[in-house]
Amino acid sequence: MISINTMTKNINYVSIIFFSITLIFLDAYLIFNVPLSWIGLSFLFLVSLYYLIKNNGLKKLNNIFLFLILISIPQFFQFFTVQHGSSDLIYTLLRYFNIVSFVTVFSFSIQIFKDISRINFFKYMKFFILLFSFVSIYIYFAQIFDLFEPVRNRENTNLFGDSSQSTFWLSQPHRAMSTFREPVFLITFFFPIVLSYFYLDKKNQFYFPFFTGIALGLTRSDYVRLFCIVLLCFVIFNYIKSKEVIYSFLSLILSIMIFSTFGILECNINPQSVDCQDYQEDLKKINDSGKLKVKSNSSNPITELDSDRVEVIEYFITSLSSLEPSGVSQVNLNYQNYLKTKVSENMYFTNRTLPYYLLTRYSTLDFGTGNYSTLKFTPNVQNLVIFYTHAFGYVFPALVFLLIIDLLIKEKFSTKSIFFLMILMFISISPIEEVNAFYGLILGLLYRPLFKEDYESL
Repeated sequence: MISINTMTKNINYVSIIFFSITLIFLDAYLIFNVPLSWIGLSFLFLVSLYYLIKNNGLKKLNNIFLFLILISIPQFFQFFTVQHGSSDLIYTLLRYFNIVSFVTVFSFSIQIFKDISRINFFKYMKFFILLFSFVSIYIYFAQIFDLFEPVRNRENTNLFGDSSQSTFWLSQPHRAMSTFREPVFLITFFFPIVLSYFYLDKKNQFYFPFFTGIALGLTRSDYVRLFCIVLLCFVIFNYIKSKEVIYSFLSLILSIMIFSTFGILECNINPQSVDCQDYQEDLKKINDSGKLKVKSNSSNPITELDSDRVEVIEYFITSLSSLEPSGVSQVNLNYQNYLKTKVSENMYFTNRTLPYYLLTRYSTLDFGTGNYSTLKFTPNVQNLVIFYTHAFGYVFPALVFLLIIDLLIKEKFSTKSIFFLMILMFISISPIEEVNAFYGLILGLLYRPLFKEDYESL
């Protein structure tokens, strides 16, 4: 039995965890020019650090931090041989803060279930998923019908349009973004929590996951649709292995596929929208028939990668033959140099021989109006594996491979180990190119229920 004093202490920890998650999910907002998501990540790290210090948990991390120092030697060497400004130093420190916070929070979240009530934690988790799903669906319709929505005051990742957050699509169906700057960020952070909850809690089998799937599906993200195929393969594997059907996953997949496949144009459903009023000619073309138009994703195969991702993969493949650890500060700069070279080689001749191409901007093709933004702005590789492989060399994929093999052998290729690796794969292929405190929390909270037997059953 857990004593009353312990429960009081534990409820505080659970509350703090979900307060941090809430701040992390407020990605689209700033306070005093500081992103709320950064505050949430930092707060989660500090709480984890306090808990580990209090419970002598930092000793277990000594070997990990020593290994991190050893593989960072190229970074240290670069800082002593190349002149860097203060912005470069801040950038590098933030990259290492993400790694250190990931390791710290991962260790914290593994250990915390020794002290807290798992039932109490899952009550909070269920409430958070329900509330955030509702907020996501509300914001989706609020943007269409000009209802109240908190002012989005953080710059977007888009290099054009003064880096403002895009909340309007003229010729494409509206997309849910909730409290994030982009729909894909909503998927990247929310989907792992949803999958973890429904895998560990077998009670909610249809209505709850279907409702949550609506919020995820309204993003109309090819990323989430592609991963639904992976999830379906896991459901089949789980049934073959254990003869158990995970109905919550099937309900989630069904909901996501329906609401991500079909969508309605904002200017078709609400022609009086503030955003639509700036496009009167297009508005007339869209609504000439007087019928409600439902647009599908069928013309865009979910297994087809967008051009930006193809460019990154091509760069990664061509760089493997001469790959050397360059440190975390150089990865995106090297990628920029690769793109700049391609643009520069084509720019002079094309602009003078084929001026027709100047009329159109091609985002990643380098003829005429290629991606000139790469000459000034540094693009991200948008892939965790590519980022850390270039930063630390072949030692990173080798270490990850050995850890995966070790887990699979120890767990005898169980469904639990496959599910854990599926979440790890989701994180690895997401557009977030670094680990962070949130990822450490999710993986750590999964690790104990899946691979340790000393936890309280639901």
